[in-house]
Amino acid sequence: MLRFEDLEKNNDGRVIFRGLWGSHAYGTSTPESDRDTIGIFVVESRHYLELDPPETQVADERNDNRFYSLRNYCELAANANPNILDSLFLPEDCILATSVYWQMLVEKRKIFVSGTAAKTYCEYALGQIKKARGCNKRVHNPQPEKPPKAEEFCRFIPKESEGMPARPLSIADAGINLSRCHTAAVEWSSELFRLYDYGVNAKGIVRNGMLVCESIPKEDEHNRFIGLLLFNRNAFDAAKIKHRQYWEWHQKRNSSRWRQQESGELDYDAKNLMHTFRLLYSGSNIMTCGVPMVRFEGEKLAELRAIRAGKFSYPELVEKAQSLSEKLESLRKSSALPETADRQEINRLLLNITEKWEAEHAK
Repeated sequence: MLRFEDLEKNNDGRVIFRGLWGSHAYGTSTPESDRDTIGIFVVESRHYLELDPPETQVADERNDNRFYSLRNYCELAANANPNILDSLFLPEDCILATSVYWQMLVEKRKIFVSGTAAKTYCEYALGQIKKARGCNKRVHNPQPEKPPKAEEFCRFIPKESEGMPARPLSIADAGINLSRCHTAAVEWSSELFRLYDYGVNAKGIVRNGMLVCESIPKEDEHNRFIGLLLFNRNAFDAAKIKHRQYWEWHQKRNSSRWRQQESGELDYDAKNLMHTFRLLYSGSNIMTCGVPMVRFEGEKLAELRAIRAGKFSYPELVEKAQSLSEKLESLRKSSALPETADRQEINRLLLNITEKWEAEHAK
């Protein structure tokens, strides 16, 4: 099994390329920008005949730095994956480590360029628009510092009720102090419990964050029973996971990205919208010039930075993006590029690089 740490050391020479990508490649980086890298590693051809397939991608914990197997990289490039196709045309100042094998790829990079890019770049761009206002974004759903408590997911059904029979009440509305109670499981149920009032002698129903059942003496079954307790264990478990994931994200995130949304200055993720236009401009450049626009300069760079700074409203950006996507489709129809990448030639290139690497690294 290949580990990220081993690929970073590259003691066996299987990493044939490493480069900066993301904002540092696009020219949109700021002093607060993360440093993302991409790399390619070679897998010996014999491993593809084994029952367990070799790794296709290996990344660090935050997924900011990722290595692709040469085969996976070629497959994604052939399918016009924007991130991968862009990385074939990285500016020289973004190349961190190169090799003769990488040069073999670069010399043939035009074979990966096709009209398919108009579709993939547009799809990725419009996907960024959806993400920009995604209601599930963690920035829109902050979690309290303290983790959820089991008691918050409990409801009480009194043994006698003047209102609707068996209507669950919140613990607060029922006036129940769960620290004065014990519980016992109800047969044939995983979320229903009998609740007993033991007053100051009680151990409480929650210990170490979990609901704990007791063995109730027969003599207490009737005189201490006060009703039924509903415990939504699934919702409690889900809430704990959501809380943990939020604070892990909060601790590791680049806080500058979310400052405007958290302060209420913006009602969308400006970085997502910036990528929308970067992708549309790059896809258009492929259709007209045969290469993606990776490093932005001049007016287009100024525009991307203005979008990132939140200088435009969400509706006007969406309207302009729609116009650019229609233009991209028009450019595809008039482009001289092949409709799809030449997979046979890509297969030959993949084989040639792999065989050359194996011959020079044979053990």
